[in-house]
Amino acid sequence: MDGGEKTLLESFEQAVEDYSDTVTGLCLLRLGSRQDAEDCYQNVFLKLFKNADMLSADPEHLKAWLIRVTVNECKNQLRFRFRHKTEPLEFIEAYWEDSHERLIIERIMSMPPVYREALWLHCFCGYKLTELSKLLGCGENTLKSRLRRGREMLKDLLDDDEQ
Repeated sequence: MDGGEKTLLESFEQAVEDYSDTVTGLCLLRLGSRQDAEDCYQNVFLKLFKNADMLSADPEHLKAWLIRVTVNECKNQLRFRFRHKTEPLEFIEAYWEDSHERLIIERIMSMPPVYREALWLHCFCGYKLTELSKLLGCGENTLKSRLRRGREMLKDLLDDDEQ
C-alpha cells in the first residue's frame, strides 16, 4: 500500500470524526432522547460502514448522504419504536458546553420536529436552502416557511426567558 492511501478503516474513522457532531446533534434534536439518539447514531455509521464506497465520495456528498441517512433513520425510529418515556432535557448539558448555545438548543428542543430539524441543519450545520430542501425532501418554499416560523418561535421563546 502506498503511504498516501488510507485503509477502509482509516477512512471510516476519519468520517466518524468529521461528521459525528452533525449526526449526533441531528439525532438528539429529532428524537429528543439520548438513548434513541445513540441507537440512531450507531445505525447511521453502521450503514456507512456497509456502504464503504461512500467513503471515497467528496466530503460534501458524504455529509449530505449521512444527513439523509440520519433523517431516514430517525423517521424509522419514531415510526416503529414504542416510546415509553423521553429523557428530560438535562442531557443537553453534556453535549453543549456553552451556556448560551445550550439555552438556544433547549428552546429549539421544545419546538415541533420539523422546525427543530430545519433550524439545526440551516443555522448550525450551514446548509443552504437548495441543499436542505433536497436533504429533507421538501420544497424550498416549505423550507423557507419552516425556517421563518421556527425563527419566530425561537425568538418568542427566548424573549419569554428574558422577562
